[in-house]
Amino acid sequence: MAPWFKSKPATDSTNTDKPSKAPSSTKPSQPDAEASKNLEIDPKYRQVAFYIARFLQEEHFARHPIDDQVCKMWIEDFMKDLDYNKLFFLQTDVDEIQQKFGPTIGADLKRGEISPALEIYKVFRKRFDARMQAVPARLKQPFDFTKAESYNPDRMKSPWPKDAAEADQLWERRLMNDMLSEKLAYEGKKSTESPLARMQKRYDRLKKNIDEMDTEEVVETYLTALARVYDPHSQYLSPTTLEDFVIGMKNSLFGIGAVLTVSPEGYCTIKEIMPGGPADMDKRLKVNDRITAVAQGKAEYADIVDMRLRNAVKLIRGPKGSEVRLKIIPASAADPSVRTEITLVRDEIKITNQRAKAEVIELPEEKSGPAMKLGVIQLPSFYGDIDRSEGAPSANTTDDVRRLIDKLREAKVDGLVLDLRNNGGGLLSEAVQLTGLFIDQGPVVQVKDSRGKKHVLSDFDKGTYYDGPLIVLTNKMSASASEITAGALQNYGRALVIGDKSTHGKGTVQTVQEIGRFLAGLTGKPPDAGAVKLTIQKFYLPNGHSTQMRGVIPDISLPSLNDYLDLGEDKLPHALPWDEIGGEDFKRSTVLAGELPQLVERSKARMAQSPEFSDMSKEIDRLRLRIENPVVSLNEKVRQKERQDDKARQELRKSKIKELAQTSPKVTRFGFDKDERIQITAGTDPVNPNATAAASDDDSPDESKDKPVTGTEIYASDAHLQETLNILRDLVGMNGRPVNVARQSGS
Repeated sequence: MAPWFKSKPATDSTNTDKPSKAPSSTKPSQPDAEASKNLEIDPKYRQVAFYIARFLQEEHFARHPIDDQVCKMWIEDFMKDLDYNKLFFLQTDVDEIQQKFGPTIGADLKRGEISPALEIYKVFRKRFDARMQAVPARLKQPFDFTKAESYNPDRMKSPWPKDAAEADQLWERRLMNDMLSEKLAYEGKKSTESPLARMQKRYDRLKKNIDEMDTEEVVETYLTALARVYDPHSQYLSPTTLEDFVIGMKNSLFGIGAVLTVSPEGYCTIKEIMPGGPADMDKRLKVNDRITAVAQGKAEYADIVDMRLRNAVKLIRGPKGSEVRLKIIPASAADPSVRTEITLVRDEIKITNQRAKAEVIELPEEKSGPAMKLGVIQLPSFYGDIDRSEGAPSANTTDDVRRLIDKLREAKVDGLVLDLRNNGGGLLSEAVQLTGLFIDQGPVVQVKDSRGKKHVLSDFDKGTYYDGPLIVLTNKMSASASEITAGALQNYGRALVIGDKSTHGKGTVQTVQEIGRFLAGLTGKPPDAGAVKLTIQKFYLPNGHSTQMRGVIPDISLPSLNDYLDLGEDKLPHALPWDEIGGEDFKRSTVLAGELPQLVERSKARMAQSPEFSDMSKEIDRLRLRIENPVVSLNEKVRQKERQDDKARQELRKSKIKELAQTSPKVTRFGFDKDERIQITAGTDPVNPNATAAASDDDSPDESKDKPVTGTEIYASDAHLQETLNILRDLVGMNGRPVNVARQSGS
């Protein structure tokens, strides 16, 4: 391939502008380069740096000195944060910066010197400004989409370009991929803008984003890069970020109820769906979906690709009750040019929505087992009085689950599934009390701090509220408090854990310390200096095993796409390691261990004959191949074929779910209303009456009709829950005798 700044033939090109030679990619844009030189560090940040160095070395769980190894990783991570897709810095820049600052950057920090932050940023701006000066001219040249060329959009693990020539080749492929994606996304549709116009706007916005980066943000990025060398959950919150953090905690602004991050390709990406929020209630947004554009109500879309996350979040937030439209690339899409539109109404995360819910599912008699009524309790988070807002009911997880168990008893269920999938945690005290409903006294979790001091949280209530057959269903998004409950019940032999190959693996505790109170001057008024979020403790199960990194390993794992996605603590850089401490004394049942081999054998036999798991296996194979070979074709016909195949698979999947829903077992749902009463609904009733169907990239607006999601449709699409209930049916049939209890001694 020729260098990217040279003209190319106008064969099957996106536009017909005459080729023109782009400016040299090595000449810096002087005005912006000068602007970056004028950044100055507020003296308070030198004090902030001093205290962050102290906190990390003395208060962080790892208690690790800022040594040469830490400094090397710090510089590298800071450069990655500035240039997350390794598109601007050259390898020569990296080598020179490491050589210049590596030996002294740690000692500088300890005395409050953070000038290397601006020096490194100036190198970035020089490269960035030169590239932004050259891009517009290249975009006006035609692209040839007929050749058998490819591009890898995920460069997180790739090296930086070794020199300017290699960077030019990289950018040629990047711009070509972006232009082809824009062309295919709007192919056959009415659009007021050409692919070229949309691309020009995107890079204008990217340039504006970087131009608006001030000293506060540079310093925040610099110090956060250091904190995250210690672990991925520690960071420095600048005054502006701290304000956003407080707003989020108080729900002062309203949004879609999702945690967002920036993907390696520059997309605003769904990292987590918050229980009880609009996205959770709507059910269509998924983890790893990428948002490409945002529109307010009926207004035009604003492209947010390569937009700073802070600015993207501001567009997604808005007044309660207002409508926001999102254009997304589904996580399951093979082609990045696929677009789906989702409309949501902004709202607060209501406790009535995030509270526990229950279902009674009536399985008919089959060869695999007799007819049974089985209960499912869905727990999206561990909530309690601390979550109570004005006018909201005083609710907590344990009391809600206790009431739902009573209702399930009245329905005469034969067994129970505690569904902790997508449960990101919450109140530790509620996790301990909830676990106590299923065990008869004993330790639930051990907490150890950075100085090795251990504290044990136990269930002291005598008796077991529910002593019937129990399964805990988990996935890669089950984290923190949900891992404690699942792991403790597994330790006690009280429940089988079923799900993805492991839970998330977040076994750490963070605290937020405002730095200003350490910097109070003679007036006694603390300056606005932000805060540091620091990992200070680690969780351990009753047997002494940490939930960190490894999470909870299920007794029976089910095939899952999640196991191949970048989900889980083990996928995060610099995550703290797994370890173990001494175990506590507790009573462990041996019944489930004896029955497990037969349950595993029956489950494998069922899944081998299941069309749903056969389809899932094919999807896993496709995903695995895409991960192993993440490059995308730059040939238009190849990409068109991939889009057509992807759409056909999606349509087939939708039709299968509709067909399965017609023969789904009877589902009865239980949930809490605003008056604290338990409301009973049929599975055929809408789960969220306000949900509207997702419009695919080939749908016209008038083809998108209201299609509320029902309980039976959710059940029909949930192969993991279906197989879990089959395992529970097997367990109920096998477990018709008293629980055999033996004393488990700590090691």
